[in-house]
Amino acid sequence: MSHTRKARARAIQGGAAIEDIAASIDSCLLCGSCEPACPEGIGIKAMNIKQRRMLNMSRAGYPSWYPKIERTTAGANGRPLSRTIILLAGEHLRSDSEMISSVLEILGGNKKAALAEDDGRDIAAALEAGLPVTQDRIDNFIKPLSRARTLVVSEGLLHRPLMKWLPDSKVIGAGEALLSSASVRKTLGSEDLYVIESRSYHSDYKRLVGFYDRLRKETGCRMNLDLQRIAIPTGASSLQAKEDIEAAGCLEQAAWILKGRSVRRIVVEDLADREVFRRVTDVPVIHVGQLSQDN
Repeated sequence: MSHTRKARARAIQGGAAIEDIAASIDSCLLCGSCEPACPEGIGIKAMNIKQRRMLNMSRAGYPSWYPKIERTTAGANGRPLSRTIILLAGEHLRSDSEMISSVLEILGGNKKAALAEDDGRDIAAALEAGLPVTQDRIDNFIKPLSRARTLVVSEGLLHRPLMKWLPDSKVIGAGEALLSSASVRKTLGSEDLYVIESRSYHSDYKRLVGFYDRLRKETGCRMNLDLQRIAIPTGASSLQAKEDIEAAGCLEQAAWILKGRSVRRIVVEDLADREVFRRVTDVPVIHVGQLSQDN
């Protein structure tokens, strides 16, 4: 209970200083699942980031999992990319060249889709840690993306900022983009567990509830959704998990998602989740980008 948003609010109301609830603030994985469950409709994730920023002002030192921000320069010398679909791959997807090729092909091939050289991962990490991001860095990041009709974004924490920075572009997650292909959807079945990436899902919850509900009805697949249609996260993409996925509770979360389920395959939107599930089960675990190849 002490690690919930409600407990933090009550502690502050009771006179606690921000330093007194540091452990609670640091424990938040920013998965966003608290927001759709909140009856008041409060922007809880933004509040948690704000509190992390406030805490940073008084810290003697940062936690060991805080990022060492290395600025990434904008791709193509900052010139806007000419493709209508731009993929912001993120750390895990970018490290798998075969997967990148597969995803770009599903998105429309080289004539329609392009890979952004600058995927803004340092911005996402800074936002998560409550660290400052300069306007120059933001401008350099979004300039090459300015002509895109659709931004396919793997890092869920960038969804809302990109919607604000580039309001004329459609911002969607990699899972939604790939599932828009019939060749991908048709390979899903009732014995599959489909694991939604929680950060992007909860960033556009009202719209995506309907999207994934239609997918479930069409394919019969199971999902990591609770009875309120909130996505249960593993937390594998969090800064804490990048340091130690076990200490961050990711393995425990994955085991909880699987509890009581009998599935033949697990399909994940987030490559970080693939590693977590592979450590807790012998069931095959693949990325959604492999579905058109995997029957």
